[in-house]
Amino acid sequence: MKCRPGIAFTVLLITLIAAPASSPALTIGGAVRQPLNLGNEDLARFDSVTVRLNDLTRDKQFQGVFMYRGVPLRELLELATVAKDGPGFGKSTDLALVVRNREGKRTVLSWGEVFYKNPSNVVIAYAATPVIPHHEDSCIKCHPASLYQPVLDELKRTITYPKLVLSNDFYSDRCLEGIVSIEVVDIKADDTIKKLAATTKDSFTITDVAGKKVKFSSLSGFSTTSVTYKEFGDGRGFHGVRHYSGAPFRDILHKVDGLQELDKILLLTSKDGYRSAFSFGEVFLDPLGERLIIAELKGASPGEKNFTLVPPDDLAADRMLKTIDTIEILSLKEEPKVYVISIGCADPNLITLEAISAIGKADAFIASKETMDKFARYLAGKPLLFDPMDNFEPRFRKKHPELSPAELKKKLEAQRAADMKKIRDALAAGKSIALLDHGDPTVYGGWQHWIEPEVAGRFEVVTGISAYNAANALFANQKVFSGISSFDKGTQNNLLCNKGSAIISAPYSLAANEGLLKAIAESGDTLAIFMGLSDIGILEPLLKKYYPPESPVAIAYKAGSAKEARLVRTTLGELRRVVEANNEKQAGMIYLGNCLGGKQ
Repeated sequence: MKCRPGIAFTVLLITLIAAPASSPALTIGGAVRQPLNLGNEDLARFDSVTVRLNDLTRDKQFQGVFMYRGVPLRELLELATVAKDGPGFGKSTDLALVVRNREGKRTVLSWGEVFYKNPSNVVIAYAATPVIPHHEDSCIKCHPASLYQPVLDELKRTITYPKLVLSNDFYSDRCLEGIVSIEVVDIKADDTIKKLAATTKDSFTITDVAGKKVKFSSLSGFSTTSVTYKEFGDGRGFHGVRHYSGAPFRDILHKVDGLQELDKILLLTSKDGYRSAFSFGEVFLDPLGERLIIAELKGASPGEKNFTLVPPDDLAADRMLKTIDTIEILSLKEEPKVYVISIGCADPNLITLEAISAIGKADAFIASKETMDKFARYLAGKPLLFDPMDNFEPRFRKKHPELSPAELKKKLEAQRAADMKKIRDALAAGKSIALLDHGDPTVYGGWQHWIEPEVAGRFEVVTGISAYNAANALFANQKVFSGISSFDKGTQNNLLCNKGSAIISAPYSLAANEGLLKAIAESGDTLAIFMGLSDIGILEPLLKKYYPPESPVAIAYKAGSAKEARLVRTTLGELRRVVEANNEKQAGMIYLGNCLGGKQ
């Protein structure tokens, strides 16, 4: 037997090519009830399947033949609990899955190709074994090294995990390595009308991404394909074996431009409002896409006709549309933006599920190194642009004590300009950025002063648990320490005395508006003060202007930290002594008001 490209392969019993245990994490979020964050070691704990991939792209780039071991994506999505919470179309048949890798490459799958095909068709791989030609020695004899060596070298290449493997695709363009996020997208989540009036009669339209419409009233000009369909609906059960003839869906779509990008989805809507989605890949890269047809059938009334989409290889008939009205070609490519994401106020477990999902969409981060280390499992090894606190004027001033005020201002402006250029360059390159902030980013967020004006209209805030939320909980949940021996230690958990208000402020704001402070003191409402510990020298005499020394005060230290959070109760007369007696000068909130002492 002569050796030639495409010869038989056999699997050698060799060590799996797997990622290290500290591999970057994959986030599964979007329209799910329980976002997941999974490292390679987590994936390896699931029941696995093994699939073979002959890795050849549409541009004929050969990347080896491997037996991949991984977890069916369906199993992960079921764990995350795919769910629609909006008021519109209730079924999942029109959902899309946007998969991104660390390099920012994206591909789109439909919900149906994961849930209505065999689970092993779509796998998240965490290890692989190369398939080595068993006539490798013969290749050396009958082919020059320039022909066979590049092919053999691909079998030794390093694979970046997790890897999306679509074992049924003929070309492997959708098989992304180093994937970092899978977002479940409700394409028309804002569509509140379930049943729409049909826009066409005895015809259907295809609309491309630019809004150009092509109307089809007949399929007579297309070739005909016949399929046999075992019609079984997950909801209504088995409806028999049926035969259909119609035009290949591929051929019809070729009449419309703009189909070659992998980030597009085909959304089909019937005349009664039912919807289903198909990805570009399952129509054009999966060989079974050849069998997707649109059949022209007689309607219920004389002379009426309907156009029906038949997916004969779906294991459930839920994506079958019997009266196609519109087919929309939609791009799921998002414009790059800056996500301002709260990571909570202390311990990592205070990060929200929404924040985890949003982090998965980012390509780079603005954060402190401490934050990057603390939340590394969610960041997937993506790069750090800079530390935003380096642009915080008090820290910058402390770092450069030798500079005059004018020199300090000039140098800080230059540094901020250089960092803003990093943001602009990343956005221009199509990359989204996540600024990781603490607490509620819209309350005393340092980014608002110099980043927000530069990215107006291109940022999205994902809020979270602030120090105020966590500190409030301390009044009920934490052991209370008294700053003075005579203080009443009775339980006082209601900060509003069952009526009234709580006012959030900061020392410099109160100093600039003493009228507000006077009104708060007279009303008896509770005052919550951010950043008061570091400015106690300004704050204490200011408060004493309007409150008597015996006014009850509470200091919430390191709220949100399971190990270090504590609540210290004292009075305004003792406030400065208590603050100065504690080493912590940053992570604390000061509460002042009669409610803290149980007075209405």
